[in-house]
Formats: sequence, C-alpha cells, structure tokens
Amino acid sequence: MDNPFSYTSIVSGDSFCNREKEQNDLLKYINNSQNVLLYSHRRLGKTSLIYRVFKKLDEEKTGIGKIYIDLYGTLTEKDFISAMFGSFGQIESRVEKLLNLAKNIFRSARFSFSVDPATNLPTITPVFDSGDKSLLLEEVMQVVADYSKKRKIVVVFDEFQEISNYAVDEFEKRLRKVIQKHKDVCYIFAGSQRHILTQMFNSSSRAFYKLAETYPLEKIATSHYISWVKKLFAEKKVDIDKELIERAVQVCENHPMYIQKFFFHLWDEEELDMELISKIETQLIDRHENEFLNLWDSLTLNQKKTLKLIIQNAGKDIFYADAIQGAGLKSGSQISKALDSLTKKDIISKNDRYDIQDVMFKKWIQRL
Repeated sequence: MDNPFSYTSIVSGDSFCNREKEQNDLLKYINNSQNVLLYSHRRLGKTSLIYRVFKKLDEEKTGIGKIYIDLYGTLTEKDFISAMFGSFGQIESRVEKLLNLAKNIFRSARFSFSVDPATNLPTITPVFDSGDKSLLLEEVMQVVADYSKKRKIVVVFDEFQEISNYAVDEFEKRLRKVIQKHKDVCYIFAGSQRHILTQMFNSSSRAFYKLAETYPLEKIATSHYISWVKKLFAEKKVDIDKELIERAVQVCENHPMYIQKFFFHLWDEEELDMELISKIETQLIDRHENEFLNLWDSLTLNQKKTLKLIIQNAGKDIFYADAIQGAGLKSGSQISKALDSLTKKDIISKNDRYDIQDVMFKKWIQRL
C-alpha cells in the first residue's frame, strides 16, 4: 500500500484530514454568494481546503462555476489582470470563446496559449507590451459578472494580500467598486499574512473594509487526527496506539503540514513506540538545520532575543520588567519594534499570546 500521507502538494482524498465544519461553512457562503476572508498561517491547509470544497461542489452537482487565482508573486495591476483572465478557462472550455473575449478586452495585447496543469483546461493569457497603459480591470471583472448571470460563480483569490504591494494608486478602491456590484458571485479572499489581511478588511480607511465575513482557519483538533491516522494505518492492518498519535500531534503542535510529514516517516516503520517519535522529531529539526540557520542569521540581535523571550514565557507577559531583563533587553520599546518586524516577516503571530509560526523552528531555537 502506498504511503497515504502528503505534505509537499495539495492534499486530497484519504490524505485530507477532517475539516468537515470548515467545508460546510464555506459551502454555505458559496451557495448564498457571500464573500469570505479566509486566512491562516502558512501550511495549515488553506489551499487544500479550497480544492476540497470545489470537489464537493462538483459532487453535489450544484452547477456553480469555480475560479481559482493564485496571486502569489504578482507585482502589478498588469499581473493581476493577466492572472484573472488566465483563470477563465476554468469556467469556459471553448478556446474560440476565450479568444474572442481576449480580443474584445485586450485590443493592444498579444496572447499566450497554454494548458492549466491542475485542470487540463485551456488558458489564454494576455501579454502586455511594456508601454501599454490599457489596464482594463473593469472589463476583465465584467466577464465574471456576465457568467454569473447564467449560473452562480465562486472566485478564490489566494494570497490576496499581494495586492497591497501593487504600486498603483486607488487599485483596491477600483477593485472593490467592481466587486460590490456583482450578484450571484462569492469571492473568497484567502491568504497567509494575517496582519496585512486584517488591516485591509478591518480598517475603516481601507477599501475592503467589512466587504467579507472573517473566517480564520485554525489548527485541527487532536481527536480528529486520532481517528484519521488510525483509519489510514488500519488499511495496512496496523493498529497504532492512540497515545502514540497524541504524542506525535503534540510534538507537531497540531500543525497539519508537520503532522503529515511526521506520519509519512512513521508509515514504513515496523516498531511504533515513543522512542521512535523522539527520533523522528530530531530528524525533522536536523533536516531543516540550514534553512533555520539562514533565517536566524538574517535577524537582528534584538529580534533573536525577542524570539527567545517568547519561548521562555510561552508568549505571555513578555513586557514585564523581569522578563525584559532576563532576555537581555533594555526596554519594552525594543521588544515592540522587534515584534513588529517579526510579524511583518511572518515569523510570529499573535492570538491570545505571541507564538512562533514554524513549530520546528521554535524547537530549533530551544536547542540553542
């Protein structure tokens, strides 16, 4: 039997663990054309969840059109428009129709043809000349509105925080102006940089203020992991102990990607015991050694001290005088500045306490 655990690509099928509530919630938003702000820390399974929901829409034969646009790496409004138009092959399989759409919208652009490797559907992407100023955002977005007159549409903008970096004035305002007019369209604004996304959607001075229902994606409960892991191991006639699963989940702090990786390495082992859990934990940290060293070396001294302070105090009460002195820092302002930088670098996050997002990086720091 092939190893069912997966951690380097989109997780699907039996490799996908639970998220039943999240799936049902997103289906409800989509069916009722309500916008959603879906955010999580990196590698918590956000994209896998989206594709899982897309599959359910197909299985339930809803007829809802699905568009997924990955905005990661886009730098300009041109990039956004190209990515947007390039996704239309997901709802329009007729190449002739796509080409006519392209010619009507991008009169001064050239086009590249390709096949989307994920969907095997045709893709036509406009190629702008360097001097082209015809950035026709409204016309491109109108295509979505036109298709939604025939059937409901769900549009997912993954890594949506990227648009905050576009050096184009008023882009967010113009995009909102278009989106808020669309009926029978559910927009899912997904991303991994929570601090940017919350500013975009919760600040009254920003264009996307209150345009979507906030839906933070949390870690999966241990009980769900237990039943899921036991079921997968049972398929190869192995009864894995509940206590061993709980310990592995605890080591990974319920982080989906690391749990997938952990049990991937456990899968082919003959003797499943607690000693093996410690061995795999050490291996995972060791294999990321160079990556963690490079990250650590890129930080300032105060940022390093602040990370150690977070670990020593479990992310709480870090502004107390004793804690500050114990970490070798001089003032709360030094910590505040370091926390701000570490948050922007996506190294730490804060809910009820500060935490280092990468579980194994945190364990590596504890070794120092």
